[in-house]
Amino acid sequence: MKFHLLRITLAYLSTLSFVIHTVECEETTRDQSWYSDLSVVVHHNGEIDPCGSTGRGSIKDGFIKTLGFFSNKYEFETGLTNGLARLLENDRSMCGSDGSSNSLFSFCDAGTTLTPILLDHRSLLKTNINTLPCRFFSREGLRIQTLEQLKTIFDKARLAPSQSCANPQDGTDATKDCEDPSQSSPSLSPAPEIHLYAVPAGRVFHFAPAFVGEIFELDHMTLLTDSGKPIFLKVLSLRPKVFDILNVFTKEEADNVVTRALAETSPTHKIKRSTTGSENSDKKVFSKRTSENGFDTSGKVALALKKRIFEVLGYDVYLNGHDDGLQVLRYNLTTAYVPHFDYLPVSRTTSHNYGSAQKGGNRYATVLLYMTDIPERSGGETVFSEAWPEGRERQLHSDALEELRASGDADRAGIKRDSWEEEMVATCRSRLSVKPYSGRAVLFYSQLPNGEKDLMSLHGGCPVLQGDKWAANLWVWNTPREGYTGAPKNEGAPKPKNPVQRLAKFKNSGNDASMNNAELYYDEAMFWGKLEPNEPSLNANTFEGHRWTVKVDGKVVKNWVIGKDLEQVFVI
Repeated sequence: MKFHLLRITLAYLSTLSFVIHTVECEETTRDQSWYSDLSVVVHHNGEIDPCGSTGRGSIKDGFIKTLGFFSNKYEFETGLTNGLARLLENDRSMCGSDGSSNSLFSFCDAGTTLTPILLDHRSLLKTNINTLPCRFFSREGLRIQTLEQLKTIFDKARLAPSQSCANPQDGTDATKDCEDPSQSSPSLSPAPEIHLYAVPAGRVFHFAPAFVGEIFELDHMTLLTDSGKPIFLKVLSLRPKVFDILNVFTKEEADNVVTRALAETSPTHKIKRSTTGSENSDKKVFSKRTSENGFDTSGKVALALKKRIFEVLGYDVYLNGHDDGLQVLRYNLTTAYVPHFDYLPVSRTTSHNYGSAQKGGNRYATVLLYMTDIPERSGGETVFSEAWPEGRERQLHSDALEELRASGDADRAGIKRDSWEEEMVATCRSRLSVKPYSGRAVLFYSQLPNGEKDLMSLHGGCPVLQGDKWAANLWVWNTPREGYTGAPKNEGAPKPKNPVQRLAKFKNSGNDASMNNAELYYDEAMFWGKLEPNEPSLNANTFEGHRWTVKVDGKVVKNWVIGKDLEQVFVI
């Protein structure tokens, strides 16, 4: 009897939900003027150039009414994929996979070998041709799940706000002066079109900036700070994609995070130097990262910040396990971190599959939160060492180093000449760098939209020349990270009981003159030190399968992969 009562109750609720949804749909479709001449312009995820357009007047009553009847986001996204794929076929679009003229269906479903399996994979509904659907986002990262949202972004598209504050011509940083772009004067646009960004099944949304200084108003955000100020992005770089995030956290939140970090006593989470070995190893301190760091994974403010950042990135719900927790950083005088990738090395021997270009998961986005002010020319920037700054003439590293020595800035801070810290300061003054100040937040991607590692995302923390720098960062993954439900596994990889560290010793014998300028790198990106001829070896605590590289004048000349032995010696 109880079972039949439950079925009747569920049936009644389902019918009631359908009736209510139908009424809402009829309200949206009653005024047909908004879509009668509508054109939907479709972009591939993260790309500014569109791949196709439905054409004006192609959106019919039947398509709109059908979208209005769907009761959840998965039904809606499948219906939208079906409808747009059909409409785009009449436009000779290039919305297929790899920008081909194939159907949009082929872009949305990349196949079993290239589609990460996310937590809601079983909720996806197949399209008319039995493929996985796309998810569709507005330019600002709103996941489109209802007909009402389509109507809303159409209404917004007809208003073109002035962005005069967003694109200064003199190369200055106007971010502080452009507090609220919504106050710009709008003008009515005659073009009845909306732009949707198609994200394939298993992938994550990427913003698609067109120029440095461009503004993205995130007026769909629901998780605001107590100040209630609107959150928006300002483009700092196109390669790599780097953005300022305005108004995403407050001074009070920053103070809370720092206070909790200083009070933390857990060995795994408290503020301390980065290590490369076990607590019993006398080589455990990582000499090329002299900052201190700790983690806040469960604090009330940290959780609120994580949820807010996820919404900025395009998530409609916060997914526990898709981030590493909030890492709190303290940089004292002269402390720094050499250029490195947040993207973790891919290995076939690990149980976790880090190959995000296929079915694996890795860090794909980093958000940096700066919590203190540092005087002008006092270092502490985040530098993207492969990128050039916009708005000023490019400067060679050698010229920047000469100017640095002439200024005496590094000498006054106690930085030794010919040290890696001095090299870092010169890099920071010649390449694309982001200056820290209290309340600043910066987003950049470590992956391309297709999951491949973005080689332009190489970045480092510049030495602090005066004062202290407090910051925090959040690494976000495209899948659940290792150890969490749904994390991608390497098929056939051995299951390690407990990872055992190996002591690796790297030495330059001096027998080969071509190796006189050799430098040691971890995974080709993280500089470890110079391999001077006939000098003591460089040592590192590392793990089986890790790759180490020797470079001479920037070119790779030798690769080593750590084996099973507990102590290993590598000589050039």
